Amino acid sequence: MNMLSRIPLQDSANADKHWRALFKGNFYAREISQGHVHTCMGKTQHYGPLRVQRPFYPEGNELLHLYLLHPPGGLVGGDELSIDITARDGAKVLVTTPSAGKLYRNETDMQQGQHVSIKVNAGSVVEYLPQENIIFNGAKGTLNTLVELKGDGLFIGWEITCLGRPEGQQYFEHGTLSQNLIIKKEDKPLFIDRLQLDANDGLMQSPVGLQGHTTFATFVINREIGSETYTQLIDLQQSHNYPTSVAYMGVTQKKDVFIVRVLGDRAEPVRQLLEKVWEIVRPDVYGREFCIPRIWNT
Repeated sequence: MNMLSRIPLQDSANADKHWRALFKGNFYAREISQGHVHTCMGKTQHYGPLRVQRPFYPEGNELLHLYLLHPPGGLVGGDELSIDITARDGAKVLVTTPSAGKLYRNETDMQQGQHVSIKVNAGSVVEYLPQENIIFNGAKGTLNTLVELKGDGLFIGWEITCLGRPEGQQYFEHGTLSQNLIIKKEDKPLFIDRLQLDANDGLMQSPVGLQGHTTFATFVINREIGSETYTQLIDLQQSHNYPTSVAYMGVTQKKDVFIVRVLGDRAEPVRQLLEKVWEIVRPDVYGREFCIPRIWNT
């Protein structure tokens, strides 16, 4: 199954009334001296209001930081984003966004959502760390992410989803969300996470669902972490999982997949907790220290 919705560049005059957008980027590693490589942006394609800033290299030439920019800031009915990232030949890429994505009220029968395809070849690494998606009351949203791995390709990624904006008394009282995160290795499923949510179906309050919380997140790495790292994460989990906590986390290690789940009521504490998880696991699975993309500070 390929969840990436291909957007026709000129399908009809009606399509141009909507903010349909695509970014497709290929990245590769070029040797600049013996033992030193430079990750470069290769062939790219874009359509509509989806752009990237120039590549940044805060961690050296080997690792490229890429910022995806969507100037409209949100999607209504008929709006779709398609993002296609391919890391080849040992390329190392960190992809993030400068601000939250938003799915607004949708009073149409047209699709509304985002489709992400990430391909990581052998020897390559992609860290996909976007800021949160806010699902407004009345949205009919779709969020699909498909990761395809080859060989020892490494994926480190998270997804943060906020239902409504409770701090502004804007609650998610009606609407739907279809969210899928699928990771495959050599075309075989490694991790499949599906959510079909209707604001009125009880899942938001269920003790086996969101337990009354409005923000949830998943952090995934296709690796098994070391015992010392796992112990640090369990300590972090125990320090947060108490009745007055603003974010709760659970840690799971499966064969070839490490998973962290977080529940909360606001995006900021959930994201901060994920950043702590990333800070702990990154040196273990990647051999790199924690490095916050500078766009998060703007």
